Amino acid sequence: MEQVNQIVSKINFKPVQQDIHHNQQQTINREQTEKIINQVFERMKSIRPAWRLSLPDDRAEAVAKKEWTKAFIKNGILSFEQLRHGFDKARSIDDKYFPAPGTFIKWCTPQPEDLGLPEPETAYLEACKHAHELNPGKAKWTHQAVYEAAKQTGFFELKSMAEKHILPVFTRNYDFITKKILKGEPISDIPKALPGQVQQTIAERNKAYHDDQQKKQLQEKGLDQLNNPKDAMNEIYRMLGRN
Repeated sequence: MEQVNQIVSKINFKPVQQDIHHNQQQTINREQTEKIINQVFERMKSIRPAWRLSLPDDRAEAVAKKEWTKAFIKNGILSFEQLRHGFDKARSIDDKYFPAPGTFIKWCTPQPEDLGLPEPETAYLEACKHAHELNPGKAKWTHQAVYEAAKQTGFFELKSMAEKHILPVFTRNYDFITKKILKGEPISDIPKALPGQVQQTIAERNKAYHDDQQKKQLQEKGLDQLNNPKDAMNEIYRMLGRN
């Protein structure tokens, strides 16, 4: 993998006329960095009228762009959605001066409350409440992240398991989803917790119990040598004259 300085050295920071598209799914690759960093500066100049105090000439601007690029790469500013948050925050702050790269990077990473994301404890209580509804998917959720975390955790488990067992599972899912949203990433394809990270759910324990009971019954009747449980049940029905 190339070092940051090697990447930056290959970039031409002369202004280019290409707008930034606000596409939540799109990420910035190395080839786009040159265009993006120039557009960031042009956009920030329009937002901060006293930018000349920080960028008095072309040389100072070129040096600043290299530093901003290094900071973007190091801090993972890789999506247009992150940049959108940065611009929105810049507009909301009453300041006419050009920001430092670290300041803008902080603006690119919104806080949960900026996106209407409830606290984990509040989200958990909401998930438990809606889990008891007939169709949780049609309930009025405060945020999509709460619904996704509840769905990943399991509505049956949320309304059935003790809080000390299910709360850590929900918290893990909600934290993972929240971080993806704050980075401007899609929240689909969320990985399940690895085996051993969470206790077996009630549904899983029930299935394991019934499977074990069925296995014992087949062994007692001498039918466990058959290929599968369906064949065994058919044999039982045959023996009972129900075929």
